[in-house]
Amino acid sequence: MTGSTGCRRLPARLSRRALAMALAALPLSAPALAADAPADGDAAGRDAAIVVTGVKERGTGTGTKTDTPLIETPQSITVIDSREMELRNVQSINQAVGYVAGVAANQRGGMVTRYDQLILRGFAPGVYLDGMRLIAGPYSTPQIDFNRIDRLDIVKGPASVLYGNSTPGGLVNLSSKLPEAEAFGRIELQAGNFDALRAVADVNQPLDGDGRLLARVVGGWQKADGLTEGTFSERWHISPSLTFAPGPDTSLTLLATYQRSPSGGGYSGVPAFGSVLPNPFGELPRDINTGDPGYERYDHKAKSIAAFFRHDFNQHLTFRSNFRFQNNRLSYRQLYVGGFATTGTGASRNSDYSTIIRGGGGADEDFDTLTLDNHLNARFETGPLRHNLLAGIDYQNIVGENVQQFNTGQTGNPLTSIPNLSLFAPTYGGTLPSTDLTVLSAGYVNNDQKRDQVGVYLQDQVAIGRLQLIASGRYDWYDQTTVNKRNDTAAQLSQGAFTMRLGGLYETAIGLAPYVSYAESFEPQAGATFDGTPFDPVTGRQYEAGLKFQPRGLNALFTASVYDLRRQKVPVGDPNAGSGGIPANAQIQIGEVRVRGVEIEGRGEITTGVDVIVAGSYTDAIITRGTPAAGITPTTTGTRQLGTPEWAASGFLSWDLGKGDRIAGPLGGLRLGAGARYVGGSDGTTTYAVVNGAATFTRFHTDGFILVDALLGYDLGRATPALAGFDLAVNAANLFDKTHISACPFNNSCYFGAARTVIGSLRYRW
Repeated sequence: MTGSTGCRRLPARLSRRALAMALAALPLSAPALAADAPADGDAAGRDAAIVVTGVKERGTGTGTKTDTPLIETPQSITVIDSREMELRNVQSINQAVGYVAGVAANQRGGMVTRYDQLILRGFAPGVYLDGMRLIAGPYSTPQIDFNRIDRLDIVKGPASVLYGNSTPGGLVNLSSKLPEAEAFGRIELQAGNFDALRAVADVNQPLDGDGRLLARVVGGWQKADGLTEGTFSERWHISPSLTFAPGPDTSLTLLATYQRSPSGGGYSGVPAFGSVLPNPFGELPRDINTGDPGYERYDHKAKSIAAFFRHDFNQHLTFRSNFRFQNNRLSYRQLYVGGFATTGTGASRNSDYSTIIRGGGGADEDFDTLTLDNHLNARFETGPLRHNLLAGIDYQNIVGENVQQFNTGQTGNPLTSIPNLSLFAPTYGGTLPSTDLTVLSAGYVNNDQKRDQVGVYLQDQVAIGRLQLIASGRYDWYDQTTVNKRNDTAAQLSQGAFTMRLGGLYETAIGLAPYVSYAESFEPQAGATFDGTPFDPVTGRQYEAGLKFQPRGLNALFTASVYDLRRQKVPVGDPNAGSGGIPANAQIQIGEVRVRGVEIEGRGEITTGVDVIVAGSYTDAIITRGTPAAGITPTTTGTRQLGTPEWAASGFLSWDLGKGDRIAGPLGGLRLGAGARYVGGSDGTTTYAVVNGAATFTRFHTDGFILVDALLGYDLGRATPALAGFDLAVNAANLFDKTHISACPFNNSCYFGAARTVIGSLRYRW
């Protein structure tokens, strides 16, 4: 079924300027602090039950921006807490979501790790930090160091109704470590293969006797060689925070962060021939660097200040306000695969599969991002109906400059020429192009950009006995201005969109909760049809049904879901282009991608000390209305989305022998764990082969793979009281060192997955 467009235009009855001014006038805000605590349960059937909330005490969950437990939320949401992240030694979003259903992680494998590039239900998700969008320029959006992170949430399906413009696949939200009521600290030292070194600290300390002033400082440094030859990454960060809580009903938290990445590893992939497809010269080594260490540059600086405010007027009414200002600066250069060299001429011209043509260049960016989110949460009853009402307004402002240029191929000018590379006998260095982008080409791009989004939203969660209903609506105003500083011309985009969500869930006395939901998304879309009609926003919609199960007395949650998701109004080539006076490059908004899927996922402690994670997914991502055939490239209609595996499954089992004092003595300090990840093959395409003078198009399917992970840990305090607080751990990912292609998510680009990684950790807690 095609379903609705998922986005409607409404009259602009409210002034965007007035909304933004009202928003700025509101106080600032903050989520909360302290250990996980169960929410107030239903009077009938919740006694002695553990409630998996997915939020901290006095905090909010990503899926609803309220304190609603996951078992009562009619949507598929995954929460990965700090305990699981430490157990599996998670250091990035991609590492975290390897055991999450519906996610195709590591789209650029182990060759590119400076960004978290993944697919969620067929599309790249938006990434948020503390409920606010992490966004900057095309290349300067930061990867957050996970020593700063307390929890990670994955919301599956459209989320525009609470967060504004986003793809329909969902979002990933990171929650920062903030001050807590009890004093504690942690120091961690790590070392591993690829010359990996890491040192981090986390110190939390109340500054007075009654808990009104709390402080926390998080900081660290890490460095490691990359998978590809001659690359390495380095990063350090410092993040102090301070909470002032004059009483139990009010808190203000300030959080400052500085993060510097003077190197980000490699950013180049490999051609399909020699990695997925046969190459007459043999297979490519997985550590091949198709760029050049002498030219590569990645220097990223991120600094931010955030404020979180919460005030409970009474037990029924709460106000929250979240604010963040962030500056991101980046200087980036790279060389990359641009095709194969050829031999011969005319009909005798053929690809030389041993030598690649390369492109090169980069970008310099400086972007400021301001985000604000303010909302009121009211809890009240009207007869038998229990309401959890949310009303809010949020604002995003991104302003910055981007200078970029990319050349391809050799020229007679050494300042602009990109040298070829022998794949099987590579030599690096020598004469390399200019790193000055204005010299690299007279056609370099230099743009100033400003983006503003104002959104107002309203949500009501209604409980009638065990029946949970949710209805949400939101309207967004989006404005974008791009100024070409080379010729002082400007391009403007101004669009609005309404999105909504409806859902229902019934929680039974035995912990089973069937649910259904409908949700929408939108994405701003520049451009126009050949007759000048501006494009509408791209829209998304999803129907989902599922069953949640929380076994009584267990801190575990299991979810099974099915869904039908559509991304619609995607611009594609006009089928009538080139005829009837319609330009050959004309576009029309008829494109559609349909994703249908089934997911099963569960995680939690099934008995004292034994934790389990299980995940499985079937994702059928088909382009139902795609780009028409052009030249050698056939139509994309009826084809699969690139890089999206149809099948995936994973499972992880760990056992803390001494938890709950089930095993006493030195043996009780032992922790064991192992997991396996299966990722099915996915589609890719390439146009690099020239055969008998003609360029060719090839669609292919990568091989699936299974990766095994393992952990071994020991609490040294169990061996001798003198070492109380010390802990050792060894984590291995891809234990059997399986060589694999993670994905080929773009035309002509494939990426080797990470090799075996072994990290040893020494931790001290107090």
